[in-house]
This record gives sequence, C-alpha cells and structure tokens, in this order.
Amino acid sequence: MTKLSPALKPIYDLELTLGNEVERVDEPAGSECPYAVIFTHPLHFDEIEQGLVLPRSVVRKESRDPHYPIEGGYKCESTQHVVAGPIY
Repeated sequence: MTKLSPALKPIYDLELTLGNEVERVDEPAGSECPYAVIFTHPLHFDEIEQGLVLPRSVVRKESRDPHYPIEGGYKCESTQHVVAGPIY
C-alpha cells in the first residue's frame, strides 16, 4: 500500500490487524479524492481513536449521500486520501 497517505497508514494497518479486509481501492475516488481504500466492514472507530494518535490533518468523515455508498472513515486533508468502510 505505497500510495496511501502515511498519515492514514496506521488506520489501515490497525483495520487489517483487527480482521477487516480491503474491499476495493478507488483511484481516483471522485473529483476531490485521488485515492481511497474501502474496507469490507465498518471501521473500528473506538479502537482507532483510543489506540492511535492521529495527526491534525486526519479528520473523521461520513458520506450519507444516497447517490453514493454510505460510508464512514478518515480523510487526510493534506493528500485528500480516504480510508473508509460501510455504515450500517
């Protein structure tokens, strides 16, 4: 996973450690996101926020627009990369 923003890499690694799987990689992932890693299951937000120290450039985001998949995750505002999973 060499293209993913280094700021999001700890989230990616933790999700894999917790058993989540990558469903797809979107490149680009829309006009404002050049790279997105989408997991099969929802992200482990509690574990991420309790176990990782995220840089200020990483913000939590949700997309509930019915025209797109309903997903939640994190965006690096420096690179515009995203790590997300479905919201149930």
